[in-house]
Amino acid sequence: MVLKDDELFFEFEFEVEKMTEALIDAASEDGLVRPDHFHYQLSGNDKPMIVVAAAPRTGSTFLTNVLKKVTKLQRFRLCSGYSTNEHDLYLPALCMMNNNGCVSQMHMKGTYHNALLINRFKIKQIILVRNIYDIVASLFHDLRKKEEISGYHIGKIGYSFLWLDSATKNMNDEDLIDMIIDLAIPWYVNFYVSWYRLTEQNIVNPIWVNYEDMMNDKNNTIISILNFIDFPFNGEINSTILNEKYSTYNKGDSGRGDILLSDERKSRIQEKFSYYEDVNFDRYFVR
Repeated sequence: MVLKDDELFFEFEFEVEKMTEALIDAASEDGLVRPDHFHYQLSGNDKPMIVVAAAPRTGSTFLTNVLKKVTKLQRFRLCSGYSTNEHDLYLPALCMMNNNGCVSQMHMKGTYHNALLINRFKIKQIILVRNIYDIVASLFHDLRKKEEISGYHIGKIGYSFLWLDSATKNMNDEDLIDMIIDLAIPWYVNFYVSWYRLTEQNIVNPIWVNYEDMMNDKNNTIISILNFIDFPFNGEINSTILNEKYSTYNKGDSGRGDILLSDERKSRIQEKFSYYEDVNFDRYFVR
């Protein structure tokens, strides 16, 4: 039997619900946590769990820290403690934080597994996007900066899609840019496509935030996000919060990718997006 996407999703949802109940029973019997922490059907008065689902170098650190300070919610990892890539929501972490509220920064793809947990726990999702040429430029400069960090050569610094070791330190600039295009861009494409598909099918309902809008009009963009997560906020956000150091990571970098990359490299990048003819990337600011 072949299941359609929506049938597959709800079939999977049923199985995860059974697993969740089993986890609740086992944890309660073992005294690992209080049973009331596992009431995963949220009520309207509970503090929200917020996930900043962002690809790297899109301003997610700045946004996560601003939301943490404005909402007074704690920052908490909603992925497994054994995971360094933060691609998937972790059920025990969700059960622990349920009703307590938190802000979590994750490089999380829009999989059906994540969508199921998002809906079950009523997680608010924020998808950060950025011009892909600027991302390449930002990654390039970020990797060059990381080469100066102690411990770089032992493979503990990097991204899941771009493993780093001492080899990159010996690369010239041109080779490093080519490596980013060949290895990192496919991950970014899959990241955007995964969320696009879930959004278009109305399986999830995130707010899409453009990096340029966030950096050029921080106050109004943050207020729009706060309204989306049902945290009404009127007036001006404290300027100290909006101008904290996290906002300077890539501030003013818009357009530098267009300068850094040759026409041939831009063409190679666009080719990787062209495999998904049904996806309107421009609609979600991925140009």
